[in-house]
Amino acid sequence: MPSRTRLLALVASLSAANVAFRFALAWGPPNVKPIAFLVIVGGVVGGPLAGVAIGWLSMTISDLISYGAGPWTLETSTCMAVVGLIAGLLWHRASSLVRWKMAIVGFLLTMLYDIGTSVIDAILFSYPWLGAVLGLYVPFITGNVSPYPFGLAHELTTAILLGTIGPSLISRIRKVY
Repeated sequence: MPSRTRLLALVASLSAANVAFRFALAWGPPNVKPIAFLVIVGGVVGGPLAGVAIGWLSMTISDLISYGAGPWTLETSTCMAVVGLIAGLLWHRASSLVRWKMAIVGFLLTMLYDIGTSVIDAILFSYPWLGAVLGLYVPFITGNVSPYPFGLAHELTTAILLGTIGPSLISRIRKVY
């Protein structure tokens, strides 16, 4: 079993990387960020509680620094913590990681995050939740001026990263962890 120091180092480094990525990629293609990917990696390597901590800290710290705290901070932090929890429960004890399975489950976990935060936002700010969810995938249907599918971009980014470098990165971190 890894020491508490190594666990703390894992949580701190992946959380800090996520905060840095949210800032560095803020003006890039919207929602093309490795946040969910690194939360999933942290949950797989460190376990469910590490996944929760990385998900929570990544969103909370970056919101506090950039946007200021608001009701969305609690919601996004909680939903990303759930992603880390589920990833840890699914794969923490796995001896081998299959790329295509990781890609599919990563896609679905990120979709859970996107839909969950969209529905909670709609409830908190009193607008139709169905329109919020549809806006993730077909925004022009809801009257949004952007035809960019924010949800799909986020989910595909996570799936592609997990399917290509996920198992290798997890293996390398496990060697030093």
